[in-house]
Amino acid sequence: MKFVPLVWAALRRNRTESVLTLLALTVAFALFGTMIALNAAYERAIRDARTDRLIVACAFDCGAIPLGYREQIARIAGVTGVGGQLWLGGHEQDERHPITVTFMDEGMRSAWPELPMSAADWQALDAAPAGIFLTRRAAARRNVRIGDRVTLTTAPGSRADGGGTWFFTVLGFIPDPPGGRAGTGAPQWIADMIVGNLRYFENSSDLQERSTVNVLRVAVDRPEHARAVCRAIEARFTSPAVYCVPAREDAEEIADANINMRQISLGIGAAGLFMILFLCANGIAESVRERLPEFGVLKTMGYGDRRIALLVVLEAAVPTVLAALIGSAVAQGIGAFVAHLALKGTIDMPEMRASPAAFGWALAAALVIALSSAVAPLNRIRRTDVAAVVAGR
Repeated sequence: MKFVPLVWAALRRNRTESVLTLLALTVAFALFGTMIALNAAYERAIRDARTDRLIVACAFDCGAIPLGYREQIARIAGVTGVGGQLWLGGHEQDERHPITVTFMDEGMRSAWPELPMSAADWQALDAAPAGIFLTRRAAARRNVRIGDRVTLTTAPGSRADGGGTWFFTVLGFIPDPPGGRAGTGAPQWIADMIVGNLRYFENSSDLQERSTVNVLRVAVDRPEHARAVCRAIEARFTSPAVYCVPAREDAEEIADANINMRQISLGIGAAGLFMILFLCANGIAESVRERLPEFGVLKTMGYGDRRIALLVVLEAAVPTVLAALIGSAVAQGIGAFVAHLALKGTIDMPEMRASPAAFGWALAAALVIALSSAVAPLNRIRRTDVAAVVAGR
């Protein structure tokens, strides 16, 4: 406690400079915390995609896979489930309101068990083929309730009756699926999912569109069997040819397809830490330079090098740790605001949650930076001639 008056006096010596430094440090720590949360969001979305789940799609952009491939894949050793998936895109009231319905068959219950649909949900979808389930994000964007009607308008002739308008009834809502968080590079049909019944599409669509799907999802018994099963699938089907990839690898490719936000977020976070170190080191160096006579007097009063070092470190640590706490709180607020906008569909960003580990990293960084900033000034104090300083020479 004996150092508190000395540290407080040092911080108040130039109030304007101290306040501006604290604000700058807070902004830098807020940037650091936000980038750490953003990087964690992307990593979490990739981890959600499992290595024992496979994605089978048509090679060379041929567009569709015969639904009959499903039964043949199910007979491959190691496969525990196969489900068909097809998405139909269009718009609601006008082209400014796009909508995509993802039609799934019953096989998805075993092929993609992580999809947050309960047995009761599947039963309801089977009993009402024209029904749909919306994810939390999709429901928030459209502000719909159970029992509401949702329309999807496509080009005329997409239906067997020659029309182009599809009518669906909202049966319920489900959580956002694993790997489908907004802003992670996930396709729109995952990030903003509306689940429909593939049987309804088969019975209502144009004859040429039936018996095909866009993607087959495959579940395997063990992650180490994934590549062997993929090789067997690609070798078996050549017309049309397919490609097979584990879901986690597919998620990594999608996330890094255009801009590798994971690396960018870490780079920006590192730049924030460098800015913090520069500000803190410059402030402490200037403070020590101006207070050399004061330190000389303290030495003549019996303060040893260790006590002087502790005083300087505290002067560096107090504003840095305070800025880390405030900046982390600001980063948490930014994450909550971004999550709200993403849920409403205003922006396409992942859900950033500030974890206790992020606060721990910020505090650890603040202490390391404070210690690093004090090294050079302490070395200068150690080499200072006390008699010359006190005498004003």
